[in-house]
Amino acid sequence: MPTAETETEVDMNKIQSLIFVVVAIACASADAASAPPVALPPFIITGRVVDYDGGGVKSAEVRVRKNGVLLSRCEARRFDSDTSANYALTVPMSNQPSDLAATVDDELAIEIDAGGETYGDTNLVVAAAKPGRTLKLNLQAAKSTMVNGVADQYLEDIEWDLEDRGLKISDYDPAADYDGDGVRNYAEYLAGTDAFDKEDAGLRILSWKAVEGDEHLMEATFLPGRNRAYSVQRAEVSGEKSMRFEHRAHRPSRAAGTADRNYLVTEDEDPEVRAIYLYKEGAGGLYRLRLE
Repeated sequence: MPTAETETEVDMNKIQSLIFVVVAIACASADAASAPPVALPPFIITGRVVDYDGGGVKSAEVRVRKNGVLLSRCEARRFDSDTSANYALTVPMSNQPSDLAATVDDELAIEIDAGGETYGDTNLVVAAAKPGRTLKLNLQAAKSTMVNGVADQYLEDIEWDLEDRGLKISDYDPAADYDGDGVRNYAEYLAGTDAFDKEDAGLRILSWKAVEGDEHLMEATFLPGRNRAYSVQRAEVSGEKSMRFEHRAHRPSRAAGTADRNYLVTEDEDPEVRAIYLYKEGAGGLYRLRLE
């Protein structure tokens, strides 16, 4: 029979073996956690850069940043009416969080620089899509000398409206709501609506295109306002001067199980870029995105 001392030695060997296994597992987990990120196909952001009046800029640089870190930059070239895009950003993607690459749903900030000038209307934040996807995004480059980033030309356009309220251009407050419609002045500036008319709180459509790889869907990307409802309408193309638009079902996302619906309601949220997906029914119709 083994003595008590021998039994103790056996138990200690078991404990030492167990400790060794635990340490080995911990080291393996640490190695997996420290494994280098794997580079994935890039996310492409492309479109046109225009000036405040909708014309092409002579030259500019478009950049994309994540948490202030530059991920990609490219030159925006001149274009004519037949050019669908004059810039293309190639955003590196990774399967793990990285300072030098994006992962799906990371917030990416878009900015424009031309000759050292600061451009307003470019503090647009988009969510990184899946690797290999392309986002069509048209940008407006408008000179801004104000710390709030609002275009100088825009402030000149609303100067009389400000004067009616006893204000000067330098008094413009982007956080205020001059018309009391529940949408801040800056949000209306971004959406291209009248900040002095509560009946005008529309939207800016950033892109309207067929969905790549799915001929039965169209995608509308736009910047909405708070507490607003939007719908998609369709009318048959005909020779008549007046056409009747009817509501069409759309989906606010392409997630599995998402029900088709006729309205997108933003509720009490700050404006952010949204996309809705619309079923197409042939090419014989006109579509419009409507503010209810």
